[in-house]
Amino acid sequence: MHKKISLFLNEVCQHIKCKAVHKEIREELSEHICDLMEENIEKGISEEKALDLAISAMGNTGEIGAKLHRQHKPQTEWSLLILVALITVIGGIVLYSSSQFSDDNTKFLRHVVSILIGIGVMSVFYFYDYTKLERMSMPLYCSASILILFTMVAGIQMNGAKRWLPIGGGFTISVPELASLLFVISFAGFLERYRGKGTSGSLKMILLGACSLMLLVIMPSIAAAFIVAITYAVLLIAAVAENHFSGNRKNQFILLSSTGTVSVGLLLYYILSNSNRVERFLGWLPGGTEVDYQQNLAGIWLSLSKWFGKTNATYQGHGLGMMPDVTGEYILINVIATLGWAAGLILIALIGIFIVRMLLTIKKVKRGYGFCLALSACTMLSAQFACNILMNFRILPSMGIPMPLVSYGYTGYIVCMVYIGIILSVWRRNNLISFQMNRQAKFSQNSVFRMEDGRLIIDFKAWRHH
Repeated sequence: MHKKISLFLNEVCQHIKCKAVHKEIREELSEHICDLMEENIEKGISEEKALDLAISAMGNTGEIGAKLHRQHKPQTEWSLLILVALITVIGGIVLYSSSQFSDDNTKFLRHVVSILIGIGVMSVFYFYDYTKLERMSMPLYCSASILILFTMVAGIQMNGAKRWLPIGGGFTISVPELASLLFVISFAGFLERYRGKGTSGSLKMILLGACSLMLLVIMPSIAAAFIVAITYAVLLIAAVAENHFSGNRKNQFILLSSTGTVSVGLLLYYILSNSNRVERFLGWLPGGTEVDYQQNLAGIWLSLSKWFGKTNATYQGHGLGMMPDVTGEYILINVIATLGWAAGLILIALIGIFIVRMLLTIKKVKRGYGFCLALSACTMLSAQFACNILMNFRILPSMGIPMPLVSYGYTGYIVCMVYIGIILSVWRRNNLISFQMNRQAKFSQNSVFRMEDGRLIIDFKAWRHH
């Protein structure tokens, strides 16, 4: 490359802080300079003079660099971070208050550690180039599958199931939550892999999803399988609706509908195949007997709670600490009983705003792998929030689904922060648009760069369409 061209490009790139696009910008601008130089030489101008005129026609380096910097400046969705902080603070206050139940603050201290680790992990994913995850889809899928199988053999057994792996220091990993993260990341990558593959592509996606769900079910972790199934369904419906797979969309919708029908049938079989599950299910239905001890207690503590502040009421001579899983699945009951109904409603409102902000952010993401990845993360969080709230109010039966960012559980909190980091990363890089353009079309009306009256024009409207 000629020294003068290199100097011009260096001066332009000095104004562009996002180094990830420097290479493509340099290539595109240098091509335009060379094309202009060749045009000048054809007019009989000497090579050196032709180069000077070409560089001069490009315009002011500072102006070009400033425009390109604004176009490629990384974005941060600060509203999501603020909402995450507020929701986490409410959870921290309640978990600290709950430490009095056993005169042991170990849970609270571990929760603080998980918050610090979660912030670090979220930051890593925020700055990480998420597009690299697409190439890792199959390794991540296989890793999650192997992790589940290994845990079923060598994991720690609690409540009749092996779902945890020890990592030392008294800490364990909740494998269903970690495996779910790996599965949904890989599923988003598979969606891109089968783009334009027609009905066969959608069928392969369904088979991949079914295999991963089967592993979660036999573990068993029905709660994780339920949330992941919702995420898969949202991704597939969105993909078919936008003709992601191409081909006959009617056949693809029929395939999805059939899969959904079979899934509901399997769920009913799972419930009806066990008498205890049948009793719990019938007890949850309107008019049923209160056979679910936890949900019965949930209703009692909701009725005993005050609008503001902690309730001093007891049930059968015991305080809130006697309720099982009051720092996990039933954390919302804990919030309402500890801080009052007003605090509980504020938490629900913050969660609602958080979900809406996630959806609005994702809606503005350009369609592609990033959109699929962000949508999967958003759905995982939203489904868990919704199911947990509905379970606490006994609208859904108890399924063991914790509230993201609020319930105790270091694996769950860190995994949730990964989801948030992924959404922020996708949004951050949303403006980092590739300059890979067809050489034959680069001077067309839709070209980002074009020449008019001997001056370089940067068409940002066309840029947004690339």
